[in-house]
Amino acid sequence: MKKLTFLLALPGMLVMQNVLAQTSTHLHLSDAFPSPGEKVTVTYDPSGTPLSDKSDLNASVYFLDNKDYPVADIDLKTSGKMLKGEFTIPTTAKAFFIRINKDDVVDDNNEQGYTYFVYRDKKPVQGAYASEAYLIWTGLGNAYGKIKNDPKKAFALYNEEFKVYPQSKSEYQANYINLLATNKSPEFSPLLTEEIAKLSKSNDEKDLILASNLLKRTKKVPQSDSLTAVIKAKYPNGELAKNELGMAFNKEKDLTKKEGFYNEYIQKYPESTTDKKTIQDNFRLQLAGAYLQAGKIDDYHRWENLVKDKPSLAMNLNNVAFEWAKKGEHLEDAATFSKQSLDMMKQKIANPGTQSFASSKMLKERYQSSYDMYADTYAYILFKQNKFKEALAYEAPVYEKTKGADAEINENYALILKGAGEDAKAKTVIENAIKTGKSSAQMDAALKAVYLKEKGAEAGYDKYYSALKNAATIAIKESLLKEMINLPAPAFALRDTSGNIVSLASLKGKVVVVDFWATWCGPCKASFPGMQMAVNQYKNDPNVQFLFVDTWENGDNYLPGVKKFIADNHYSFK
Repeated sequence: MKKLTFLLALPGMLVMQNVLAQTSTHLHLSDAFPSPGEKVTVTYDPSGTPLSDKSDLNASVYFLDNKDYPVADIDLKTSGKMLKGEFTIPTTAKAFFIRINKDDVVDDNNEQGYTYFVYRDKKPVQGAYASEAYLIWTGLGNAYGKIKNDPKKAFALYNEEFKVYPQSKSEYQANYINLLATNKSPEFSPLLTEEIAKLSKSNDEKDLILASNLLKRTKKVPQSDSLTAVIKAKYPNGELAKNELGMAFNKEKDLTKKEGFYNEYIQKYPESTTDKKTIQDNFRLQLAGAYLQAGKIDDYHRWENLVKDKPSLAMNLNNVAFEWAKKGEHLEDAATFSKQSLDMMKQKIANPGTQSFASSKMLKERYQSSYDMYADTYAYILFKQNKFKEALAYEAPVYEKTKGADAEINENYALILKGAGEDAKAKTVIENAIKTGKSSAQMDAALKAVYLKEKGAEAGYDKYYSALKNAATIAIKESLLKEMINLPAPAFALRDTSGNIVSLASLKGKVVVVDFWATWCGPCKASFPGMQMAVNQYKNDPNVQFLFVDTWENGDNYLPGVKKFIADNHYSFK
């Protein structure tokens, strides 16, 4: 128990470390004990950070309140060698972290992030310790600020929260217990068993559901099933029944029956009038989208009028319109729906509203990105209708933003230009796309047609085209060289499907290609025909070895299913 004792002794040290971090890093606050409602000045020194050679930095502050998780942008202005900005702490915030970045480059403060408690009378407010704990064990901090996950520190923070604020246990208990269940540290196991036992005796349905889920998670399926039966009997219209009815709606393919599940759901579980997003609205969105996919336009309109989440509806409209356009079907309806999706996104750009983990600026950028994607679809539909000039008005701005980095947009733009009679521009776009490896077969055909029209004969075309492709090969190699790393690979030893041990050490000196996959992973399986081609190409080369590492499978007896999948598809993977 020595390790556990040490962990429980850590919180006081962690508090001091957190305060010290505010005064010993590249980022400083005007108040070492920021409080709810206070306007705080940020001073940032980028020298010595990954952003030292960058300009026009972005800064955002993410507030942790265990509910809405709002984000505010910080307008950084130059002050000598420093950058300064301001933000106001919401009255509901418990803690916060600041992200400073330029595109994908983030100053992660050596993976610790710039994290801060909110204080009242120089004491962390209730929920402060628990909020930082949640940040550093769930992956939330890593996703938004590249903050390293630290389950043991999170454990200590939760203990400090419950010690200083015993009343916090009810609010943060589920997060704390999920930490114990997720982490494999041996000292957590007895604590998890103890917590499950307490939850199983609770008179609160949510506690019982959590206990049942944890029992299943810890492979105690009979106990979990038994507790689930008790919950259903005790709470016939409770949370578990609600969840099962929602799952039945999601799984149902027959749209008449699906509507029946929806009507039953809203009758039993009325929609909240205060929540910004509700599951009932998600159900309406699903129904509208399903009717649209089925081509039942009247039924689509019936549900479309009831949907509140218009951006998601716009995505459905775009997807269906694009599929129709690819097939050359329903082009008039496709154009109508596609244009509606653009109008919806324009409204959201003008009035972005609020969302968790996103500032107003972030939302506008997100909606603008969606608008551009939908504009590409609309231009493609107009192209299919031979409305080339109209199509150009929508496609040209999208192409300019992507700067030739998207092959599909390159293709659409080039073909629209060619259709509009702007062969010279189309030729330039296609040449650049081929040189950067962002072209397509249709673009190749269009280029040849332009070449023949320009030269009057095929003479010299092969040499001209080969020069473009060679430039693409060089560009791809240069790009790969920039991305390559030179670090020792972690050692591992795993069994293959025949039960033989395969270790990385045994393959020393060879080129080893490692592919992580799972039978439930669609993109993984979609890549396998191409990977099999690579395996075939190098099957006689003793210096090349492919390892396909199956991971995160469900259940314990997954190997027979894995073997069957490989055999059924005639793959030679082991």
